[in-house]
Amino acid sequence: MRRWQAAALQRLAPVIEECESGWELLHRLAEDSPCDLVVASRSLPGFTGAQVLAMLRSANVHVPFVLVAPFCDGSIRSLVERSRYAALIEDSLDAVSLAEAAEALISSTSPREAHAEKVRRAVALRARVPGQRRRAIG
Repeated sequence: MRRWQAAALQRLAPVIEECESGWELLHRLAEDSPCDLVVASRSLPGFTGAQVLAMLRSANVHVPFVLVAPFCDGSIRSLVERSRYAALIEDSLDAVSLAEAAEALISSTSPREAHAEKVRRAVALRARVPGQRRRAIG
């Protein structure tokens, strides 16, 4: 699915980095490299795309974010509607909608950095929540 999404976005984003889990996505965003757009699936292992979006917004990080979430519930729709610079794609095979949402988000915001320190704090806060299970990536 990631390769298919990358192909759909190739015209807009010639450099695309893929992540295998929500943890890896947060780790990449916590690095000091700029990020113009995040496309994440609701079904990412570790942290889901919706959890990553919620963590970024709670840390006041407003990198443009496309959440691909087929069969999503009202809480996911509400999260995206409340989030600045976010879009929801409910059909994971709709390349046109994905590209249009990505282009609209990129053109409506200036290129942004993910504010690495804010992301690191959000991850640290989430990791300290009692009862929260952590998964190793590898």
